[in-house]
Amino acid sequence: MPEQLMWEPDVSRGEWLRPMESEPFASILSVVPRGFEAYARIFHTVERDRPRATGTWHGVEEESLFAGVTDIEAALETGRTTWAEVAAAFGTTMHSEAQYARLVGLGRWEESQTVAPDGWRYDMPPEGSCDPDSFTAAARVLARHTTTPSAGVAAVWEGWGGLMSSAGYATYTAEIPDPTTDDRGLRSAVRAAGTRLRATLRRALTRARWATTDRIALFHRDPEPGTGLLSHEIASGPTFDLHGGTGRTYVLFQAGADDFADPAWGDRAPWVRPGWSPQTPSMVWPEDHAWFLATEIDWDSTLVAGSAELVRELVETPGLEVLAIDPDARLTSDGDTINPAPETETA
Repeated sequence: MPEQLMWEPDVSRGEWLRPMESEPFASILSVVPRGFEAYARIFHTVERDRPRATGTWHGVEEESLFAGVTDIEAALETGRTTWAEVAAAFGTTMHSEAQYARLVGLGRWEESQTVAPDGWRYDMPPEGSCDPDSFTAAARVLARHTTTPSAGVAAVWEGWGGLMSSAGYATYTAEIPDPTTDDRGLRSAVRAAGTRLRATLRRALTRARWATTDRIALFHRDPEPGTGLLSHEIASGPTFDLHGGTGRTYVLFQAGADDFADPAWGDRAPWVRPGWSPQTPSMVWPEDHAWFLATEIDWDSTLVAGSAELVRELVETPGLEVLAIDPDARLTSDGDTINPAPETETA
């Protein structure tokens, strides 16, 4: 079995990022450092689905579609797509400062899915984590643009449920009546239901971070450090705090771009739950500081700062959706000045 990525207790390795704290919070330069030659935005992939029988959700009620269905995968066509394809489906404009809600015309952030004129139903892109395939593809490019591809730091946000302790994490069990029966339809239904449940819970917990203190307190019962994925030594050890008071506190690990260029990197990551799609690090940088990658916990895209050549190669890499971006651009909900806000949108 490959060796696990090592914990980095020396949090001083992140001190070079302190200048970001003087930037306006939630600006691009508060997420990636100032002073690099070029900047890029990697857009997280979008999940979509539609009924196989009709090829469209228009005129179809989900409850009726799934009534008596045991093989959801046979009833539902699913796939991943890009923001550019989403924009084309909704007749909006894709650009470097695009906000997903405006691309699809969602006026309230509580909404999570919408049907396009093309009949596909589009989900919201994941926040706080890049999809594993895109992350690996990006890492392969990043490894070519540093003198230390095998050495660096990966910073993982301590707030992911079940990481430092058992807080914010729960399990569920789906029982198949007769486990010896090769009922592929039923097993498929269980898998599909599990996928949708995890997505729903993820969205609910993401929204809970914006709720009142009293509501957030429901998720924090102060269990002992080390009762989660990480060992007691790591969970009770030093953490790197950035933008003090905002909850941006991270556990550091020793990892280079070469580590993440391997599609199986999740098997070596102590913060990844076995069998789950890997949570990508919140920040990664090489030992020589030639570039910096960050996925802000509340954003649906990943930023990279580095050389112009690096950004150009990322933009041209097949399988990645990347656009160069001005570091002074705004990625707030009202930062998209090209696509109009829906009439239902409220401040």
